[in-house]
Amino acid sequence: MKLLHLNNLKAAKGKKICGSSAGWLIMIDKTSQIISLIEPFNTPKIIQLKPSFFTKTKEHFHVHKAILSTDPELDPFNFSVLAISGEKRQLAYYNARSQTWTLLHAAGSSYDDLISHNGKFYAVDEYGKICQIDYSNLSVIVVFDQWSFGGNKVYLICIDGQLLVIFRYVKENSDFGYETYNFQVFMLNLEEQEYIRIAKFSEFAIFLGKNHSTWLTADDTKGVIGDSIYFTDDHHSNGHDGHDAGLYDMEYSRVVPLQCCNRDHLHHVCSRPIWFMSDNIDR
Repeated sequence: MKLLHLNNLKAAKGKKICGSSAGWLIMIDKTSQIISLIEPFNTPKIIQLKPSFFTKTKEHFHVHKAILSTDPELDPFNFSVLAISGEKRQLAYYNARSQTWTLLHAAGSSYDDLISHNGKFYAVDEYGKICQIDYSNLSVIVVFDQWSFGGNKVYLICIDGQLLVIFRYVKENSDFGYETYNFQVFMLNLEEQEYIRIAKFSEFAIFLGKNHSTWLTADDTKGVIGDSIYFTDDHHSNGHDGHDAGLYDMEYSRVVPLQCCNRDHLHHVCSRPIWFMSDNIDR
């Protein structure tokens, strides 16, 4: 792992990150609200998406998160984008061939996270309901209903072809406003509509972030601690946001600070850190 600053990336000027997928940053212009795909390393590559219906009607197109179906460089006319957008956190779909945006009303609202898995998009809302969206016809199917428990934030991640849902728990902190104190991990069986609680995963570490979540094997990656969840701050709260990052030790159920994400360091950077992998990001 390396800590990189993208302050010198001219293509990112005036934009904020709303996702990363297939080795690309997904960024939205703070003024025009147009979304761009940026491959940040070597000679940066930029793909600008057509303006959304929100932009045309001058509505505020706030993008909470966006992901790609495939690498757009491999097939520039056959990729798609799914975004969590607007105050209601609804799903919006972009088709590269037709260069159009579609709001998926049938999917509902209040979504927390997205993932591309086995040729389909999956989205989870704040209650744990998981929907499957087919690239070809935009059909929306509920594959898991609301859970009987939940956290303050829900994530989806795929590990070795297996879909997992992760609940993050946050509590009040008198000094900093809030802090993460617990995670629960479940492996999903979509065919049987079942889930299994995962208490340990010694071989790998999970990385959770608002822009993207991924995983690495502990034995093959220097400095990575297995049976751990690395997390960044996904919260927005009256200027207190940005500090809630760390490592969650699954064995001892405790949070350990990360040096690269400590409060003193984050005070000197322009934006909160994200996890980014240059290739094979959607594993």
